[in-house]
Amino acid sequence: MTKNIIVLLILLQQFLFADSQTKIIDMHIHSYTDSDFGDREPASDHYGKKSSSNAASHRAETFAAFKKWNIVKAIVSGNPESVETWAANDSNDRVIKGILIFSPHDYGLDSVKFEQMIKDKKIEVFGEIGAYYRGTTLSDSIWQPYLRICEKYDIPVAVHTGGGDPGGTYSWSPKARLKFGDPYLIEDVLIKYPKLRIYLMHAGGEDWPEHALRLMAYYPQLYTDLAVMLWVEPNTQRYITEFLKNAKHAGYLNKVMFGSDQMVWPYAIEKSIIFLNNLTFLTEQDKEDIFYNNAARFLRLEE
Repeated sequence: MTKNIIVLLILLQQFLFADSQTKIIDMHIHSYTDSDFGDREPASDHYGKKSSSNAASHRAETFAAFKKWNIVKAIVSGNPESVETWAANDSNDRVIKGILIFSPHDYGLDSVKFEQMIKDKKIEVFGEIGAYYRGTTLSDSIWQPYLRICEKYDIPVAVHTGGGDPGGTYSWSPKARLKFGDPYLIEDVLIKYPKLRIYLMHAGGEDWPEHALRLMAYYPQLYTDLAVMLWVEPNTQRYITEFLKNAKHAGYLNKVMFGSDQMVWPYAIEKSIIFLNNLTFLTEQDKEDIFYNNAARFLRLEE
């Protein structure tokens, strides 16, 4: 009986939170076409949860989560075709167009084509930039033409930090090395482009959360999202909990933004929201800021 009561209380808490939450901005959503769906992800996650069956069902399930949890804006990154498909099917104007890119020449891009995509509003956020997975960093010369364009047009930049999927170096990302996920490696970019809005994805990961905090202390234009750290497995949840405690203690919680990084598991959106909401050391105002206010300010939505 006691177990059933606990389950009912958890379900009631989830219902009340979903009903009371005003607005959420998800800074980290992934999109796919059938041609690349599941190429980089395993068939099931750490908890044994299977992925969506295909790109279309993944999109539909994600949109349903947007509606359930009142996610009013979402940075969607994937190949350009998938992002355009999501935007075309978005009747609620939630999608902000990103691009998942590992190398500056992915999708046949060069700086000229990239600038035109920005002018055509096909890219509204530059990222997720997964330079880590191709053995480069954002400070490398190959990325500089793109960053100059982003600063010119005031396009926010989203860069992967921390590690990647275990075993990925043996399969789809052979050039990935943990050292490339250190947030300190983008410091030259922060100095070179002081007007460029940048956010770290995953808050430095398990390896460098303190580096993420130190950079945010030094550079006012730098924010971070929480992303996969909120749900992917218990150890990352332990790290992100400590990161949030430290950010709150240090006074930088106002630069922390919610992101789910659901990849091919849309249920991770709900899992991430509930996990964050259950952190008792965060006040209701802290949570509202992380879920919406900080991102709205970073994205300049009120302007």
